[in-house]
Amino acid sequence: MSFLHPQWLALLALPVILAFWEWVRPGQPLVMPFDHGTGGRGRILNFLVLTANCLPAGLLAMAIIFLAHPITYQPPEVERQLTNIQIVLDTSGSMREKHGDQTKSKHSRFDSAMESIETFLHHRKGDAFGLTIFSRNYIHWVPLTLDTDAIVMARPFIAPNVLPDEFWGGTFIGKALYGAADHLSERPIGDRMIILLTDGESSDIRSPKDVPIIADMKAKGITVFAVFLTDEAVDQGLINICRSSGGEAFNALSKEALDKVFTSIDQMKKVVVLEKKPRAADYYDPFFVPALALLAAAVFALFGLRFNPW
Repeated sequence: MSFLHPQWLALLALPVILAFWEWVRPGQPLVMPFDHGTGGRGRILNFLVLTANCLPAGLLAMAIIFLAHPITYQPPEVERQLTNIQIVLDTSGSMREKHGDQTKSKHSRFDSAMESIETFLHHRKGDAFGLTIFSRNYIHWVPLTLDTDAIVMARPFIAPNVLPDEFWGGTFIGKALYGAADHLSERPIGDRMIILLTDGESSDIRSPKDVPIIADMKAKGITVFAVFLTDEAVDQGLINICRSSGGEAFNALSKEALDKVFTSIDQMKKVVVLEKKPRAADYYDPFFVPALALLAAAVFALFGLRFNPW
């Protein structure tokens, strides 16, 4: 505990002097007939009266302490640095293909992707997430938001079998990356990250078309991670885009492997915790009860606990 205005504490000498004077002053000597008696001097009553006379000095001391403004320092608040994460999900027809072990239930690449995304959303609670779906074109289905439930609830509406292949067929990763980067660049604060999940090759990221994408990601400060949901080799252009931005490209042949990939991404792009300075807070509480007790006792003493004035 400390005081915001410690200079006022010097005034505590006044109530100390007043209390000391109350105990040592001789009072007004006046001889009464019973003074020459042999009865007791009433030491207990004398002590109580002197104590009651010191109560105003105690109230003055409390007033000075309140004037000095007692404070305490609370533990520093912990705040995480916001990361803006745009999930770019391939929803072309091939995402309906089987993914991983099918002995327990049928599991498509899209199912694995959405389940792992949901787990990642809960693990990185506090970050802003957005969802972009793509195939031939792209749609920012969920803008960047802290309300990640919107992404989870989007699942039945973005499944690969919803939009016809005649309209939605094909895979254009470069176009989707440009669109997601533009969306991320609108966020003025926080880190920026793209997580791409796809199972198809794309002609618009092959060298030398990967060079302007790399430049765009670097200019906008975006880290790109790519997850290829098949056992085929990841396109070298996509690898270049990821590694040049500080990210990485992975293969994930099952739901379990995909979960490990998201764990790796979390480790590579850890949550940054910002610790603020300790915060000063008023600390009047320990003094309220003594002050009220002194006030109540002083009021009670006014009903007669005092020396006779003669």
